[in-house]
Amino acid sequence: MKHKNTNIMIAKNYLKYSIMAIAMILFLGCSTESTNEDLNLTTSRANNGYQFNASLKGANEVPAVLSKGAGQAIVRIKKSEDEIRYKLITANIEDVLFAHFHMAPAGSNGGVVATLYFNDNPQPSGPANGVLAEGVITASDVSGALAGDLDSLIDAIRNGMIYVNVHTAAVPSGELRGQL
Repeated sequence: MKHKNTNIMIAKNYLKYSIMAIAMILFLGCSTESTNEDLNLTTSRANNGYQFNASLKGANEVPAVLSKGAGQAIVRIKKSEDEIRYKLITANIEDVLFAHFHMAPAGSNGGVVATLYFNDNPQPSGPANGVLAEGVITASDVSGALAGDLDSLIDAIRNGMIYVNVHTAAVPSGELRGQL
């Protein structure tokens, strides 16, 4: 009986470590992205340019905000670097007023350098679950400290100096934030 239990334990350990090894090989072998978790940054090189992703959370706000909401920002810099494409996806937030690119490092607040979403309706927008906004930024859309300078905005994104901020009626200063 003791011999049988020992064999079962050895088999279970072998299976557990084999699964862990396979998972690590798949994870490392399939990854073509580099990440910097301190900035919630994911950057990947694509044939048509660069893509940056940011996880949008209330905890990323400065100061942190308690929010049930969450989101994702997907930003692609075209290979020719003459435009930036973006998509903002949100869940569990309501009455979004604006969404912007702001310029500052993680842990700091900065000024608006591009508007991604603007609710020009005086009525509340209601729940925002799904794609909040998507579009294209060109030099004429760049504002604030970088007004008209798309090259500087692209450099700031690459250097981790741009964050996405989603402003709501409940938290006008920003309910969700993610660093690119």
